[in-house]
Amino acid sequence: TYRVDRMRDVKRTGEDREGNTEFKKIDMRTYTQRVFSMFSGEEQLVQIRFINPLLDAVIDRFGTDNRVVQYVKDGDRHFIMTAKLAVSDQFFGWLCGLGKKVKLVSPTPVVEQFAKYLSDMREMYE
Repeated sequence: TYRVDRMRDVKRTGEDREGNTEFKKIDMRTYTQRVFSMFSGEEQLVQIRFINPLLDAVIDRFGTDNRVVQYVKDGDRHFIMTAKLAVSDQFFGWLCGLGKKVKLVSPTPVVEQFAKYLSDMREMYE
């Protein structure tokens, strides 16, 4: 991933672009839904439980394409979203921003990774 906004002195060479075939295969909408703040990570199929009032915000972030994301009611006050996301510290930070209104449910290794992230952050302030 290259940050075009951070490039300087970019000049056109007139040469054909490298990676054109690969570029055409990228679905930019899906890519931006999976990646947080341009920080990539290992893509994992994750389940996250949200309170119902967050549904609009979650749909704004992840969309409604059922090939990419699924939403399932979980009782009267919650829903669970399942999607393949790039797991990174930026993703964990996004979860933290939602506080107790959200809970990472699965897979277990990602939940454990998030718990360690939280523990490491807490240690900085002890």
